[in-house]
Amino acid sequence: MGISPALNLEEHVEKYHSPTRGYDAIIYTGSGLMGREIENIRSCDVVIFAGGRSGTLGEFAIAYDEGKVIGVLRGSGGIADHLDKIIAMVDKETGARVYYESDPHKLLDVLEAVYRERIFPRHKLLLENHSPDGIYDG
Repeated sequence: MGISPALNLEEHVEKYHSPTRGYDAIIYTGSGLMGREIENIRSCDVVIFAGGRSGTLGEFAIAYDEGKVIGVLRGSGGIADHLDKIIAMVDKETGARVYYESDPHKLLDVLEAVYRERIFPRHKLLLENHSPDGIYDG
């Protein structure tokens, strides 16, 4: 799934020059590049950072403040190689859990394990105690 800053397909392609290949669905937010960041991060259970510049830094700040599970690919360049220093400078506990790996396969393995241990059980419990009519019995 892709989350686009554009209002529609036309803007997605012509204004933002964004790809359409590789997505099962694209959500058009119409909120521009900066506004899209919040929806992008909040719709994720796990967030991975590799490389990046100022937009990536903004997304990281949101993910960190929202207490997300975060994976950082070390050695990928850009802002990702400085996130450990930024966290130390911020000096704020948010509940976020940040995992660093230089091997992308290892990073995915670590994050998948964290998802299975920390996030999936909660989602499963919510679904087991919830009826499709919106009643929670937990």
